[in-house]
Amino acid sequence: MSGPVPAPRPAAGPDGRPHVIVAGAGIAGLTSAFLLQRRGCRVTVLDSAGPENVGGRMGSVQRGGFFVDTGASLLSRRYHAMLRLAEMAGVGDRILPSSDTVGLMRDRRVHHIRVGSLPRMAAGLLRFAPFPSDLPKLMLDHIRVRRTLDWYDMSAAARHDGESVAGYAVRRGLRPGTVDHLLDPLCMLASLQDVERTSSVAPFMLLNSLLGGGGLFTFREGVGMLPRALAARLSVTHHARVCQVEEDRAGVSVTWRPGDGGNERTERADACVLAVPAVQAPDLYGQMEEPFAEFFRRVEYTGSVHVAFGLDRPTAERAVMVNVPRAEHPALVGVILPHNTAPGRVPAGRGLVMAHFRGSWSDRHRDLPEERLVDHAREALRTLRLAPEVESHTTMTHVLRPGQCVVFRRPGDYRELARLSTAWPGSSRVRLAGGDFFTQSSTHHSICSAVQAARQLSGLLLPARPPDRSGELIPASARTKGQP
Repeated sequence: MSGPVPAPRPAAGPDGRPHVIVAGAGIAGLTSAFLLQRRGCRVTVLDSAGPENVGGRMGSVQRGGFFVDTGASLLSRRYHAMLRLAEMAGVGDRILPSSDTVGLMRDRRVHHIRVGSLPRMAAGLLRFAPFPSDLPKLMLDHIRVRRTLDWYDMSAAARHDGESVAGYAVRRGLRPGTVDHLLDPLCMLASLQDVERTSSVAPFMLLNSLLGGGGLFTFREGVGMLPRALAARLSVTHHARVCQVEEDRAGVSVTWRPGDGGNERTERADACVLAVPAVQAPDLYGQMEEPFAEFFRRVEYTGSVHVAFGLDRPTAERAVMVNVPRAEHPALVGVILPHNTAPGRVPAGRGLVMAHFRGSWSDRHRDLPEERLVDHAREALRTLRLAPEVESHTTMTHVLRPGQCVVFRRPGDYRELARLSTAWPGSSRVRLAGGDFFTQSSTHHSICSAVQAARQLSGLLLPARPPDRSGELIPASARTKGQP
């Protein structure tokens, strides 16, 4: 990489193990740290947040006896790397097979679809779709696109990029009802962003996570169970804000500031993993080559507001999730109902309703007082006649409002990713981990990105060691054509 080269200094400790500093304790940072440590490295994780926020967007916070997920609550059985990672981290027994009943709303009525098998899902979509004759077009296009979808490398999807979801629908002659009730919910699930702004690849990526994947799963104490288990096996310094990373021929210098107001500290290491929001990486790593820096600075995040209602009883609605198209409500994306996923996910006899708002609405209303946001959620649910139990049976409310919830890929972004994803210098001791950088902004893409970063650094720092097959989360032969 370009930039000044400080004088090299040794970093490895007295035991000779390479030292790697990981910036960020989200799922990508923790995964890369965990795998590097298993491979034989000495690893230090620096995270700007406190221990209660470990996992970042794959975290869970405890409120009123409930574990409230900060991001995605429903996980696909296609996430083979995540399932393998949970086993490696010792929490495989905390995985709960989830119900696969999903609700889609049309005309204020919830239609149930089983997503665990392709025949059941197809049958449900045929019953629900306002224009079933559009479905063959969508399925044929999905078959064509899915061959280019790879958890580790999205560059092949560039050939299908270049238009928005709305533009794709016009070109394919899809009816407005299909856009409103099928493509719009898929965009919301993928990135909380509108069909006019999102690349046409996005809904097919989401479909690929669901179709024929064997259903859904979750964790007994929320999705944050996995990052908490990883963090417990690592050396994590919380309230540590990384300020600068500099690379030289012998290693890296990482400057960080403790949250107690203490002086900046600079530590030497053999390598560094940046697992931070993409927009922050160029400023932290000033030697980053300009094409990467320019692209990451332009990455656009969608914010989010979601409101949790803890109930003294379950809801009458039995779906694990109900999607609400914008034709039904201009602000609400839908609700997640974790109590319907599996026995043991919430306390027995209780209910948990997570109301999620669109990114555009969230950006305009995120700074409202908490009670106002709770009122907005109640009013939206009342309008839709959805989860009426929140009116009289709520025992807990909690508002989450992440400003950088998910990256959405605009038309043309995948073409840029294809150009950049293989251009990072192979000899660099600084690596990027997280789906926000070169793939998709999801928990599983982030895990796969972290696997790749750990594998690349292992090759640099431990070249003489034989491959550690126990640390392999996924065989390379199973990566393409829609396979996880």
